[in-house]
Amino acid sequence: MRTFLIAALAALAAPAAAAERGLTSPSFLPDDAKILEVLEASPPLMEARAVLGGARAQARMLAAGDHETTLIAALDQRRVRNDGSYSEWSVQASRAIRLPGKAALDRAAGEAGIVAAQNGLEDARHQASLALAESYLTWVTAAEARLIDAEELETYGREVHGLARRVELKDAAQLDLELARGAEARAQAALARSQGAERAARAELDARYSDLAPPVAPRLPPPQAPLRPFSQWADLIVERSHELVIARAFADRERWLAQRLSRDRTPDPTVGVRTFNERGGEETGVGIFISAPFSGARRSAAAEQQSASASAAQARLAMSTREIRAAAQGDVIAATAALEAWRSAALALDAAQKASGRTARAYELGERDLSDRLLADRQTFDARRMELQARADAHRALLKLALDAHELWLTEER
Repeated sequence: MRTFLIAALAALAAPAAAAERGLTSPSFLPDDAKILEVLEASPPLMEARAVLGGARAQARMLAAGDHETTLIAALDQRRVRNDGSYSEWSVQASRAIRLPGKAALDRAAGEAGIVAAQNGLEDARHQASLALAESYLTWVTAAEARLIDAEELETYGREVHGLARRVELKDAAQLDLELARGAEARAQAALARSQGAERAARAELDARYSDLAPPVAPRLPPPQAPLRPFSQWADLIVERSHELVIARAFADRERWLAQRLSRDRTPDPTVGVRTFNERGGEETGVGIFISAPFSGARRSAAAEQQSASASAAQARLAMSTREIRAAAQGDVIAATAALEAWRSAALALDAAQKASGRTARAYELGERDLSDRLLADRQTFDARRMELQARADAHRALLKLALDAHELWLTEER
């Protein structure tokens, strides 16, 4: 344990392998290429790609506008009293024309939608990465907890076996054997629980991310502090937040649409051309026409409604900025606290193991009874579980910090 503790504390202060990274990918995780392959095939990213395709189509639709050419053709048979019958026809084509400035606003709104959808795809990858890291870490932690429980059961099993032999030889009391068997039964129950937890975690991991995990779970290494100072992480997370870009893009889109509907208070005119042939060709002609609807209360109400939507989107942007800043600061606090908690848990484990060793020697010399020995062993295994949980919590906090800052798997080239 002393060797482990020295190595762990050294690892805590060691710089990251790559100078340009704030945090290296922990060794217990699969290769980055494998993780990215699994993430790209996940349903949330498929959905986000579909949404992006829809946003691009909507942008093309907005750029094209609502107006289309209308063609009208008519064929008549006219009968004039005392003058015979005549075949007549007419053809007209018309199209409404967007007034200056409206098309630019439509294109701007469409581009803002694309920006939101593109960042929605990146945010979906981010959320999928967090879920993957949590599932994998849960499985690895459960597997190591099962190993600790198995070792505790083996320790008590050896004690029961030795005491049973000594009771037969009248060298130990039956009470001591019963105490040891009670400890063994408790350890057996703990092992059954941890085995179930490990199987459940592995089943969930395989169901969500097929072929990602190796046959045997790796051990959790000591957590490494990031190379970048903790004071810089909150600003970095806010700077790289896709959620913030999405909120800003939606606010921009609503603002463009509000300006567009405000301009729509002046209706678009319709321009057309008409040609006709009457009285069997005796009268022909070509003409142009223009029409425009009168602006009414509906257009004004629609503009006011969209203006309110734009104000609401701007308020959501302000709220998102505050929430993301608060979450980023929470990430930093959680990571620093988790590292400190793990350091304390490692020291506590070292102290427990030393005390257990001394109690074992005193028991062998007859200076302590079996209950003291069993209590010391139990405290040691409890300290190992506490250290494991603190180690896992530190990795969890550091992974979230790195993923929220896009340092792992989602790394943005700067």
